[in-house]
Amino acid sequence: MALARLLGSMQDSTGRVTIAGFYDDVVPLTAAEQEAVRQIPNNDAAIRQGLGFARADGRGQSLSELINQPSLNINGMRSANVGPQAANVIPTTAEAVLDLRLVLGNDYQRQVAKVVRHLERQGYFVTRAAPTAAERAQHPRLVQVTPATGYNAQRTPMDLPLARRVVAAVQTTVAAPVVRLPTSGGSLPLFAFKDALGATTLTVPIANYDNNQHAENENLRLGNLWDGMETMAAVMTMP
Repeated sequence: MALARLLGSMQDSTGRVTIAGFYDDVVPLTAAEQEAVRQIPNNDAAIRQGLGFARADGRGQSLSELINQPSLNINGMRSANVGPQAANVIPTTAEAVLDLRLVLGNDYQRQVAKVVRHLERQGYFVTRAAPTAAERAQHPRLVQVTPATGYNAQRTPMDLPLARRVVAAVQTTVAAPVVRLPTSGGSLPLFAFKDALGATTLTVPIANYDNNQHAENENLRLGNLWDGMETMAAVMTMP
């Protein structure tokens, strides 16, 4: 219950992260990027119906808009057992895995530090190692934080000549306008290419939207494969 309350303190009822300063470092979208977001087809209703839920997080914003903001997700929680393994016991520990998704301007170490400060403001003693017997006796609220190695987000300006050339090349293969996303849901991680090599990166996805990425039965429609071959050929031979 203590863990559930602690995690619940990190978001409001709309999914907005309530951790102090969580959104402060975000680099705003440029006018061109904002216009590109407005032109993205809104398929939110179809997504809700396909996944089977009535209301999405966000204060009326579309998924395309929300992707351009940092987020905090609970990837998993565990304490004792459920189902056939359930037992009439009092759990001694509870743990959760948090996913801090970043956008341009966020630094992953600063974001973790903001989470730690939030835990402390909730009255918790924060430790990086397993709490000792002395710490357990002294502090009524204990939480161990084990940060994973992360990296920052990367966003390539949409008005770069290279970006314009790629969009024009892809447009030669389709009749409908090319959808341009300033920020995607994943990292790939493009930041490493920019940080280590100084390379400009763009992504040209070809997968179907329901490809179950990173899940069971990850798939690629044959139609997307054939179309993708034409798309990649156009990009590789663009002037």
